[in-house]
Amino acid sequence: MPLIDPFSSITTALTKGRIIPDVLGQFQPTAFLSIVLPSGPAAIGAEVALSETVEPPKIEIKAAPSDEDVGADGLVKTEARYTLAMLDPDAPSAAQPTSSQFRHWVITGLQPDVEFTGPAVQTTTAANTYRPPGPPKGSGLHRYTFVLFREPPNFSLPEGASELDDSVEARRRWDAVKFGERNGLQIVGATYYLVRSED
Repeated sequence: MPLIDPFSSITTALTKGRIIPDVLGQFQPTAFLSIVLPSGPAAIGAEVALSETVEPPKIEIKAAPSDEDVGADGLVKTEARYTLAMLDPDAPSAAQPTSSQFRHWVITGLQPDVEFTGPAVQTTTAANTYRPPGPPKGSGLHRYTFVLFREPPNFSLPEGASELDDSVEARRRWDAVKFGERNGLQIVGATYYLVRSED
């Protein structure tokens, strides 16, 4: 009997929502990423109320250990750090995404809770201010996408990186894949929720 890939349901949901391949290209998830809103965890692809997204969510990470996480003694170390990015590929609307992928948030230095029972521990300050979803009136559904990158050792954003700029112009037409490539970050997980604009 073949082994069941525990991440296949994530890949299926991301493909159904066209996050794979339209937004993030092709990648194989190796981490579970959960976005916890005031009412609880947001199911992947679920529609959530705009009022639930006003404050930054809690982030929960459960990652499969890589070869570099296993010490000489065969024990798994818990030193991995992650960068999270939140973006809107449907800005200002899915029909005309001229500002895709609008960057809402970048936070570096996230470390999973050792017991995997609580939110990730933030070991650095956020790279930029959280900008809550604000879909323009009449623009329909937006796929607010959260991307999890595994950081290389001793990672920090370089001085002058656009991700440190909070201006609206710097947030427009961002590219998560290019951001990862530029900084040696590997995409290991993703999720998204839907927010509907007012009519």
